[in-house]
Amino acid sequence: MAREAPPDILSPDQRDQIDEFLGNPIKYPEEFKQWLTDYLAVNVPPIPVSQLLGYKGTLARYAFEATLSDGNTTPERVWTDLGGPEITQMADGTYWAAWGCQHPGTNAGAATMRMGLSVNGADPSEWTEATTLDDGVQVWKAGQVLLNAGTDNNTVSTRYYWDLSGGADGEFRRRWMVLLRIT
Repeated sequence: MAREAPPDILSPDQRDQIDEFLGNPIKYPEEFKQWLTDYLAVNVPPIPVSQLLGYKGTLARYAFEATLSDGNTTPERVWTDLGGPEITQMADGTYWAAWGCQHPGTNAGAATMRMGLSVNGADPSEWTEATTLDDGVQVWKAGQVLLNAGTDNNTVSTRYYWDLSGGADGEFRRRWMVLLRIT
């Protein structure tokens, strides 16, 4: 027993008018637009975060590395990449950044140790600094970082500099970095 399709109630001209009206929200009555706004404010539709364009770029990103000791195998008085922390695939924009580490207190002499942020492989322009007097202290710094490689694929890593002046080792413990996009 097959059913017949219902007859077409609307003429082609009427269908065109409906398509035009529904395709242009500016023509909707003000009462309907206000009702829709109120309804959506109270009944927020569940939208998967992955569907929000740019959401990944606004998240806080962080990296943490444990102890590092140079073991007197890397040169002093130059910025050196010692393997982290590092955050990759960052979108272009302005970020609030904070970074720091603990100096374990095992250096002798007039040692100076620095930890700074490297943007896309460049030497740091700002850094934390600890001297022999700061042994065992957690040092940190915060500031704005501009990422503008034009590729939305920036890398922010940490680099290290030390002048041991007779000290035993350049050591950095509990190394960390946090980035939060602000614009």
